[in-house]
Amino acid sequence: MLEIKALSAFYGDVQVLWGVGLNVQSGEIVSVIGPNGAGKSTLLKAIMGLVKPRGASGPAVIFKGESLDGMAPEDIVRRGVTLVPEGARVFPEMSCLDNLKLGAYSVADRRRHDRLLDSVFELFPRLKERRGQKASTLSGGERQMLAMGRALMSEPEFLLLDEPSLGLHPLMVSALFEAIKAVNERGLTVLLVEQKVTFALEFSSRAYVLENGRICLSGTGQEVMADDHVCKAYLAM
Repeated sequence: MLEIKALSAFYGDVQVLWGVGLNVQSGEIVSVIGPNGAGKSTLLKAIMGLVKPRGASGPAVIFKGESLDGMAPEDIVRRGVTLVPEGARVFPEMSCLDNLKLGAYSVADRRRHDRLLDSVFELFPRLKERRGQKASTLSGGERQMLAMGRALMSEPEFLLLDEPSLGLHPLMVSALFEAIKAVNERGLTVLLVEQKVTFALEFSSRAYVLENGRICLSGTGQEVMADDHVCKAYLAM
């Protein structure tokens, strides 16, 4: 479904990613793990067109056989790819419901809109309870639910998640990963960037390790978890 080919990315003259390659098949949860500053968030931004991707020869980001290189982020969303950015970024002075409605800006049909809203409330009942509250009054975990729910309102086929567990209580992390598993079981394909390595690898079909802007290891979740370097560097084993 998604293929990344020899992708490089820069901030000005500073190169952050060097020839990154990975693929995600339809229906998978694939994780990208690595230390802070490795370029994981930049990879997701490059997929979404928020950072310009550069391929070695030909397109760097291919979704369902079509190049996304140079495409505007809003057009990428319309093609079925949505990003939940790091830090549970929501509109604090707007209600939960209005935040969710913003996610459905590209959904014109009212009945589809209502079905999507019902689906989000089924996944996150707490958002239904707090739909009239300002987002600024929510807990960190509730704001992360809201950010994910807003992304789901665009009816994506492919969901990019950037550090969804950041700063959350362990019980909320477990609930969030169960929600990720639930949307995947509904047919949504997921590319997950995550610092909580054990959770990420247990829930993933496959995983990649990104260090210093380069992919240094890939395999199934269990294969990556059993790797000596991963055990020592990320699992304290």
